[in-house]
Amino acid sequence: RRRPKKLAMPDPPALPLDVGPMASDARSTSPGAQHAYVQSQSHLLKATSDNPLPTAVPPPIAAVAGLLGVRHVLCLIGLPERGKPFIAQRLSKYLSFFHGAEVKLFDVNEVMDRAGGPPGSDHNAMFMFEEIKAFMNATSSAADRNMTVPRAGSGRSAPASSSSPPSPEVRPVVVREGSAEVQLAESLATHGEEELLVHPSDRRRKNVDSGKVAILFANDTFACFKEKWSGTSKERRRWASETLAKDRALGAKLIFIEVIVDRADILEANLRARERAKNGPTASRESAGPAMYEDELPDECLREFEDRARRFQRIYVSMQEDGSEDDLSYIKLINYGDKVVTNNMHGYLRMRIAQFLTVVHPTPHVIYLTRHGQSTYNQLGKIGGNSPLSPAGEEYARRLGAWVMPYVCYQQAAGLDSLTKTRLWTSSLQRTILTAQHIPHPIISEEDLGTPSVPPEPDADDALANGDSPTRCSAGRSSGLRGTPPRASGLRERLRSGGLSGVVGGVALGGIDSDSDRGGGGDRDRVWQQMAPRVYRNLDEIFAGECEGMTYEEIQHSFPSEAKMRATDKIGFRYPRGESYLDILARLDPLVHELESYHEPLVIVSHQAVLRLLYCYLTGRTRAQAPKLSMPLHTVIRITYDGWTPPTEERFYLGPECSQTDGQTHL
Repeated sequence: RRRPKKLAMPDPPALPLDVGPMASDARSTSPGAQHAYVQSQSHLLKATSDNPLPTAVPPPIAAVAGLLGVRHVLCLIGLPERGKPFIAQRLSKYLSFFHGAEVKLFDVNEVMDRAGGPPGSDHNAMFMFEEIKAFMNATSSAADRNMTVPRAGSGRSAPASSSSPPSPEVRPVVVREGSAEVQLAESLATHGEEELLVHPSDRRRKNVDSGKVAILFANDTFACFKEKWSGTSKERRRWASETLAKDRALGAKLIFIEVIVDRADILEANLRARERAKNGPTASRESAGPAMYEDELPDECLREFEDRARRFQRIYVSMQEDGSEDDLSYIKLINYGDKVVTNNMHGYLRMRIAQFLTVVHPTPHVIYLTRHGQSTYNQLGKIGGNSPLSPAGEEYARRLGAWVMPYVCYQQAAGLDSLTKTRLWTSSLQRTILTAQHIPHPIISEEDLGTPSVPPEPDADDALANGDSPTRCSAGRSSGLRGTPPRASGLRERLRSGGLSGVVGGVALGGIDSDSDRGGGGDRDRVWQQMAPRVYRNLDEIFAGECEGMTYEEIQHSFPSEAKMRATDKIGFRYPRGESYLDILARLDPLVHELESYHEPLVIVSHQAVLRLLYCYLTGRTRAQAPKLSMPLHTVIRITYDGWTPPTEERFYLGPECSQTDGQTHL
């Protein structure tokens, strides 16, 4: 049997900024230096003889608009072991990655250690307040450039004729490279503070940036209980609210987010995840999925947790619904979205935060990403289009169909052998639908869950055995994996006898709503269609507009200036009458809400540009890194993470061999 060459693992993914115990500093999750517009628009903002006073900054687009200049301080509170650091990290990543907001995480424990005062002292409280103010007041965006122009009547107004070059007296503001501070300094040297349309200290300048969010949380709720920013009592919450309200120049609004978990099974699952995280990534990886609910917790661990929780509950004061705190803005997140209570939550950002929090949970996430099989356009080096699969792509589709049942449905990719519920997404383009066509969609019942696989019948399709064995690559090690799709114990007999209505392949699913995430009573609560295919246009490849169906050589010849601009600004450049990476972010936003809510493993068959962005979001990379990543053909990437373990990835090369230098390499 031939074996393909082993895959070289990419650089390990950047660790999330605060999954599990936080590092020793408050970190910003903002996507690098903030930009008010994409780099490929810069040439349109420079003064010319026809336009001596140009627009200095264009209107915002969704991915860089941020949060409309709004400033918020979010304070996460609640009992221990509720996953507050994880929720803070996911929220900060979401706001910065999809909305371009500037977000900074403040671990109350770490900041208080640097403050050095006694617990609960005014010194510590004001030290934290100054840290928040320094972040909020920092100038990191050029969004206020349109206000950096001479005021009418200052003696330096616009020229009489827009067709003539500007006179020496006008000296219009010209966009130059450099930080916002440098550009403002240049304008002040030219015009002086009093001659500008809006004074540099005017708060109106602060309302046009991308918005800023400070997120406060505690890794050790016991250690910082007495601190005024901990939000552990009515008095401390009132102090924090009044302190921020008094500083009108800061203009920051406070929201408390209380994480409440009262279900014993969720608490035990959190403890198991925490214990596995202490034992290292190998133990955590092998325990992913439903097995997390089956691990035995040491009695000592349970007693310690119960004792700590009991002592904390005696002194902790929850957000009050008796009217005494109705003037505060708060969200009560009960059992990770089972129930959400909001109070005094008005405005775009506040409701956006509430919406995202309803789907976030710290239980394990298992996501499988794979590109479609090689397409005929891949062979020709063309981009875009809706081409079918090549012969090599069709072979990958057969191998993927045979691989999914044992390694995803039975979790053998995680070192387990236990049936679990699974999901499948594809784009609407035929090359992804054809790639997923051989993935089976059997109907299973609740009784099947957790059962091991059984040997296949002699006539079972064994696509993998007829070709290359899949190669697992993780942390530099690889091993051959056997692979024929096993069968659920007793499933075939029930299907033949009519006990459950359905057929493999997703046809004639009598009595089962294949589009429903949850059953609606009766049999629907007890049955599940594995890998029920869901098609989302949001997952379609980046639309290249007038460049659709062209090779990159043809693009460079037909659109030389566009090709040059895209080389300098790959994430922000928009193909002529097409899309940019930032446009893809806007359509992925709702899908990420759906993805975050799932507890079941999810397989996504999509395209390179889309998967680059999803990969960066899931592994903690910045979105600026996405256009440079390699997403190889005929490879499955498995990403896992939970509230106590940073994201880990494994890659499974299924073959067959094909050229990886296709038209999508530079997409």
